[in-house]
Amino acid sequence: MELTLELREESGLQWVLERLTPMSPFGRAAARALRWYAPGEEEALTTELDNVALALELWNAAGGVPAQETPQCCCDAPRLDPSALKDLPSLLRGLTRCLPLFHDIRGSFDRDPENPFDLVELFEIKHFLVTLEQLTMAYAKLPPFQDLAFVPMEESLDLLDPDGRRLPAFSVSEAYHPKLPALRAEKSALERAIREAGPEEKPALLDQRHRLTVQEDLLELEVRRDLTRRLMARREDFLANMETLGRLDLFLAKAKLAKRYGCVRPVLSEDARITLRGLRHPQVAEELLERGEDFTRLDLDLSAGCTVITGANMGGKTVSLRSTVLSLLLCQCGFFVFAQSASLPLFHEVALILADTGPGSGGLSSFGREVHLLDRLLQRTRGQRFFLALDEFARGTNPQEGAALARALVRYLGTLDCVALMTTHYDGVSDVAGAHYQVAGLVREIQGDEGDDPRSRIARRMDYRLQSAPPGAPCPRDALRVCRLLDLEPALMELFQADL
Repeated sequence: MELTLELREESGLQWVLERLTPMSPFGRAAARALRWYAPGEEEALTTELDNVALALELWNAAGGVPAQETPQCCCDAPRLDPSALKDLPSLLRGLTRCLPLFHDIRGSFDRDPENPFDLVELFEIKHFLVTLEQLTMAYAKLPPFQDLAFVPMEESLDLLDPDGRRLPAFSVSEAYHPKLPALRAEKSALERAIREAGPEEKPALLDQRHRLTVQEDLLELEVRRDLTRRLMARREDFLANMETLGRLDLFLAKAKLAKRYGCVRPVLSEDARITLRGLRHPQVAEELLERGEDFTRLDLDLSAGCTVITGANMGGKTVSLRSTVLSLLLCQCGFFVFAQSASLPLFHEVALILADTGPGSGGLSSFGREVHLLDRLLQRTRGQRFFLALDEFARGTNPQEGAALARALVRYLGTLDCVALMTTHYDGVSDVAGAHYQVAGLVREIQGDEGDDPRSRIARRMDYRLQSAPPGAPCPRDALRVCRLLDLEPALMELFQADL
């Protein structure tokens, strides 16, 4: 499945990814190319989540990552040996100290082996190998991650470090070629003679020095060609270790994110049921916190077919869709999710269709864009299990046709291998849905805040909880109260109320 920029932004996944903090260029590359675990890959996803759980235990045992909430880790991975906990802070520091030191040298290995590395490239490769050796020594003392092993590179490091000093600096050592010691000794003696020579002798000495310099350059080129061929013979091992570094870095970054935001490990359900408890959307929650407001956590149970959410305007229905989609995307990319507990199946595709026009609408109306995106999704997912979230589907056309199309879509989705969640203001849609939720709505009566910000006045009165409702329960009628709380022009309000 393609995680398009539009889907990442509309779901909030982009907001989450921007707070993911890999420490190495390989970790950042891994974060840009997240793996999507589709149905049938449950075992691989379980391994990924086990590794994130282990990384979270490491962070928790070592400290150093501030947590906004205490994460609940529902994992089957082995717990850390208590006897090793006292050493974990220094061991983890040894690992995390190395990760930011790596440079991205993948481009150097995209070459013909007969095209020699220059001195800067050889320095970068030696720096990589020295840092890799330090990291693997620290990693060997930690509990091992599953399916994560480094290819030994001591032979390549010894090749670039003939003196065995393990310093990152590189130069063409005299040990590389039997002719270099004598030539450099001769050149050094000649340079002393040049410094002591008079004006008449110096030109001949300089010519002789130039000749020796050319010979030295040719010998060094011969050495660099030999080093390049021998290093390029290990190209796949270099690239494999870079990928392993990226995976390790990404495990640590995912775990750090989970610790910071109190995320929970999702349980992979065996059927199409989705169970979410204490669900929240971190981006919305942070925006509310900045305004001094709290996010109302949500509980949702979804099964095959289409579930409908109805409720007041500004009641958080769209946030419910975005929160559910975000949880599914995170789970299927191997992240912990922003909830107190989560049981989630795997889908071939997860889609979110919001009721507005935007980039990529191609000049279509809001309704035309919805229909176009829906049709493309249905064509792509024939014979596959998918999840679809629809916000106020068909509200952009006339109400009679819109309601009929929404009801037809709910019935049609019930015949497919999918789980769907739709918000609507149309009556009659919940009659044909598999389940029905209603936002509790404007249930609080508050006096004395007439001069406050209208949005805050609505928020104080709104109960954002989702409550199970019977099929066919009428959609709430809160538009009049919302308009009144938003201080709509009094004369217009009188006409509106008279026409109800």
